[in-house]
Amino acid sequence: MRTAVLGLGRIGSAAAWDIWDRWGEADLVLADARIEALREAASRLRGVETRVVDARDPVSISSLFREVDAAIVALPGRLVPAVWSSAVDEGIDLVDVSYSEESPLGLNSRARAEGITIVPDAGMAPGLSNLAAGRALAELGELRELVIMVGGVPQEPRPPLGYAITWSPEDLIEEYTRPARIVRGGEVVEVPALSDPVEVDVPGVGRMEAFLTDGLRTLLKTIRGVDRMEERTLRYPGHARAIRFLRDLGLLSREPVVVDGKEVIPAEVTVRLLEARLPRDPRDLVVMLVSAVGRDGGRMEFRLIDRYDESTGMTAMARTTAFAATGFLRAVSDGLSPSRGVVPPEAFGASEEAYESVRGWLAERGIRLAEEILEED
Repeated sequence: MRTAVLGLGRIGSAAAWDIWDRWGEADLVLADARIEALREAASRLRGVETRVVDARDPVSISSLFREVDAAIVALPGRLVPAVWSSAVDEGIDLVDVSYSEESPLGLNSRARAEGITIVPDAGMAPGLSNLAAGRALAELGELRELVIMVGGVPQEPRPPLGYAITWSPEDLIEEYTRPARIVRGGEVVEVPALSDPVEVDVPGVGRMEAFLTDGLRTLLKTIRGVDRMEERTLRYPGHARAIRFLRDLGLLSREPVVVDGKEVIPAEVTVRLLEARLPRDPRDLVVMLVSAVGRDGGRMEFRLIDRYDESTGMTAMARTTAFAATGFLRAVSDGLSPSRGVVPPEAFGASEEAYESVRGWLAERGIRLAEEILEED
């Protein structure tokens, strides 16, 4: 299967390496708008084909997709709706780790008519968290509660926020300011991000805090009848309070303020300060905890803990996100997608064969998604 990887940031580069390491270079095309990124990738992955592609240009995307059978996309979220549409137009399978506010489910009918599969939100969370949710739904039947806790942090708390940059500061601020859509009393409601912090003890890690953020995405439409459903971001204790302080001062706002006669966007200043002041320690830690309770009282828990890989120099965030994407791609290429059209990761979790395919793929890379079915309440 001739495959493209579009977007060679930290996640896309890790996905490209995994495909190259597993399947060789003969049918791998790496695409990015930055020539330097392409040169660096080609120097590490011998024999791959590279292509300059501007993801803002539909013609450029279509030209790439016309020459491949499938693609993994790791682009800024604002660019991906046009990429989804191009995949449908050119009739290729697509696995996307990007986070766009626009829902891909509206393309379901077109994608199904073309006989292709688009897997959105196919990273770590959303992604593997959805996979676990789908498995819980298949095992327990109708769910009463679903709680997802997930986060990437340095292996040791780092001042001033107990945090180190492991992904885009712009996306981080977006996560902290976008209202969180959750389910309470069977209804979808919006609450402020960073609200309702609770402390949790994570085995092998220690005390962390978990606060509400907006990450349920397709689960809000695909898991029905649940009384309580939420996603929480995990950080070291004290992080949420510090970020709320910045937010309450207006430093995360995109509303301009006038300074010495010039308009300044506070959030843009904060992004630059975070880039300059926060450590960039690659030795990170990823934790994902998923807990589900069925209507009949049955319970199921999932746990994933991964750390920076000293042998490859890959961060845990890159590993868990990129290898989830390549795992979903392998399941699609093996004909294990539960259906055609736009197929979210929870649908793969509902299929035992597809679930075990992705889970086994991760295990081969040393990433263990542990599951446990508990006694009924």
